[in-house]
Amino acid sequence: MFELRPPRPEDTRALELLARRSWPVGTHPGGLGWQLATEDMPRPMVVAERDGEIVAWAGITGVNAISAHPRITLEGAVTDPEAGAALLEWALARTSGETHLPVFHGDEALRSLAEKAGFTHEGAADTWMYRAATEESPTLPEGYVIRPVREGEEDARVECHRAAWKPADLSWPESVGPVDPKLNSRFSRAYYDDARASLLYDPELDLVVQAPDGSLAACCVVWFDEWSGASEVEPLGVVPAHRRRGLAAALVLAACSLTAHRGGERVFINTAPNPLYPAPAKTYATVGFEEVDRGRLYVRRDR
Repeated sequence: MFELRPPRPEDTRALELLARRSWPVGTHPGGLGWQLATEDMPRPMVVAERDGEIVAWAGITGVNAISAHPRITLEGAVTDPEAGAALLEWALARTSGETHLPVFHGDEALRSLAEKAGFTHEGAADTWMYRAATEESPTLPEGYVIRPVREGEEDARVECHRAAWKPADLSWPESVGPVDPKLNSRFSRAYYDDARASLLYDPELDLVVQAPDGSLAACCVVWFDEWSGASEVEPLGVVPAHRRRGLAAALVLAACSLTAHRGGERVFINTAPNPLYPAPAKTYATVGFEEVDRGRLYVRRDR
C-alpha cells in the first residue's frame, strides 16, 4: 500500500534520488535539486510513499503570466503506475477547465492514465536544448576568466545571480513591453546554501566568470550525474554590464568540457526557442546546442 501526503523538508534527497532513477523520463536530478532548494516546485504538491519510500509525486501550477491554464506535473508513474493513477486523480480533483499535463517520452504509464482520464495529445512539451559533451577551450574577452566559485565568495555569488536575473534588465523583445523595475530574483544566501547541499552539487562545477576588475560577471551551476552521464546547466546568468561579450556561450562550452572530462556524454539546458525571450536559445545554438523534444503535451477540457 501507499499513501499520499504533503512533502516534508526531509524528503529532498528522496525526491532527487527518484529523479535520478527515472531520468530521462522526468526532471533531471540536478534541476530538481535546484527547484527544491529555491522553493520553485509546483504548489500544491503531494508525494506518494510506499513502504517508507517516495515512489512518485505530483504538483499543480496555477494560471500565471506564462500559462493561461493550470498545469499538472506528475513524475514516477513510469515505475509505479498505481501511485501515478492516485496522483492524477488527486490533481484532477483540484483543477477545472482546460488542464495541461506534460508526459515525457517513455512514460507509457502516464500516457495511458492521461488518455483514460480524457486527455488528448496536442503537441510537443518540455522542449530542451542539448549538446554532446566534448572537451574544448571556450574563448573569452581579454581579462575574463572562468573558474569555480571560491570559499568566502558565497555572498558575492548570490549577488551575481540576483543581478543577472533582474527581470527588467533581461533582453526582452519590444512586444513584451515594459517590465516592472521593482521585480527581482528571490535568490538568497539560504537558497544558495540549500542548493549546495543538493545531491549532485559539486563545488568544482559551480562556475563563475571573473571580470578584469575582479568582480563576478556571470555564473552557472553544472549538475553532472555520473549515473546517466548527463549534465544539466541550471541556472545561467550574466550581469547586465557584461552582456553581449560571449560569456554565456563560454560558460556552456566550459560545462561541456568539464562534463566530458568526468566521462559524461551530454549537456542539457532547460530552455528552448521562445519568442517572448529569444536571447538564451539563440546564444546556445551558436555553440552547437540543438532543440530536443522530450515529451508530449496532453490537454483535457471540460465536456
